[in-house]
Amino acid sequence: MTPVRLSVSPAAAILLILVTPVVARAQGLLDGVYAIDQAASTVSFTLQGSALFKVKRDGYFKNFSGLVSYNPARPADTRVDLTVAAGSIDMHNSEHTELLKSAEFFDVERFPTLHFASESSYMRPDGMLSVTGDMTIRGVTRKMTIPVKLRSTTATGTAQGTAFDSTFQIDRTFLSFSMTR
Repeated sequence: MTPVRLSVSPAAAILLILVTPVVARAQGLLDGVYAIDQAASTVSFTLQGSALFKVKRDGYFKNFSGLVSYNPARPADTRVDLTVAAGSIDMHNSEHTELLKSAEFFDVERFPTLHFASESSYMRPDGMLSVTGDMTIRGVTRKMTIPVKLRSTTATGTAQGTAFDSTFQIDRTFLSFSMTR
């Protein structure tokens, strides 16, 4: 089986912007369809913003699952379906973690998952893949196009395969959060 790494980032921001780099290795199910291997993968994010002073905090989600459909001969046919357990968020600080789980942010009691499902992919002239799909956070779904860099994993000493790396921003107002603080 050829391992595949996937970068997808469904999450939201504590103040203004969410940047989410994610690296995931997938395990093959059918020809060209892979289940994301949670043990060898990461869904992480950086929250950035400024009010009275600049804020930058890193965190990650412990639990997620999904499928990737990928054929190196036809990268524009790539499809991604990723579900993240919102309650598995970890900010490396219990107060920050609980705040993000609260109704003021992810509201994990009412909205237990974050979800991204791609609809189409386009190979750009610069070699980047643009993956367009629906991002759902807190019950709000918005269409997003996520830039994805494809790279071979053979240089990293792992089995031959492809890695998908992505970093992008989500403005919390894009998701219509109600902030009471």
